[in-house]
Amino acid sequence: MKKLKRIVVGIDINEKSDHVLSRALNLANEQKADLFVVHAVRTPWLSVPSYFGSKDIGIDTEGITKNIEKKLKTLNKESKVQCFVLVKEGNAEDILLYESKLLRADMIVIGAHSKRKGRKGILGTTAQKVAHQSHLPVLIVKNSVKKPYKNIIAPTDFERQSKLSVLFAKDIFPTSKINIVHAFETIYMEGPYAAVGRDLSQYNDVAKSCAQKDLKDFMKAVSVKKGKIIDGEIYTKDALLDYIKEGSYDLVVMGSRGTTGVNSLLGSVATYILRETSSDVLVYVQ
Repeated sequence: MKKLKRIVVGIDINEKSDHVLSRALNLANEQKADLFVVHAVRTPWLSVPSYFGSKDIGIDTEGITKNIEKKLKTLNKESKVQCFVLVKEGNAEDILLYESKLLRADMIVIGAHSKRKGRKGILGTTAQKVAHQSHLPVLIVKNSVKKPYKNIIAPTDFERQSKLSVLFAKDIFPTSKINIVHAFETIYMEGPYAAVGRDLSQYNDVAKSCAQKDLKDFMKAVSVKKGKIIDGEIYTKDALLDYIKEGSYDLVVMGSRGTTGVNSLLGSVATYILRETSSDVLVYVQ
């Protein structure tokens, strides 16, 4: 069984980061792992003119560290996870990815950090870049922490990395229920560009039957009992997103080969789900 020894969590103290820290603390406590809290401060590009007798604007990294430690002391009362705070100057995604490699971490936890009005839980730029560029599994937290993950959905294309992502989730969240889903793509049979002279309904029936067999084999390989083939029609990504929303899943698990980000699993579909779902997302990288 896979165990996490070091978890890196990236936080933005200007955002509501308590739920991100709480999720990371809960996970670290369950895994008996050390938690490294990383906060990146963008280096000021402004400086006070020299004729005012001042130098470049400084950053109070010590003060920021103390504020984070104070927050951790409050959130970490019961679990008593061993925590380390790192405040660095630079771009958030660069610092987080660099420190995770340096620390030989097993997972990165980060918040969605979207600043767009009316777009609660939608993925922000930093989280998206980390998810696409990370060499480690990335847990993107979009919701407040109420309890451990219980209801997990894993969209699949039946490929190896998708299988590994489900096996990883089973190890990290052993008490959770996992549902496998595959969106079956049908050939559009109406409109000016529809194929003529072919029985497309018969083709779709055969293709769906093959998908069902692949799902059955996949579920057996990962020892998951619940799975479903859904009709994606011509809008597969929307069908998957609606299915996730209707099922009230608290975590979406997706695989990535780590070279071109989540695009390597389901192409634009995976990227769309990662960006648009209101559920937390685990992007697995081997």
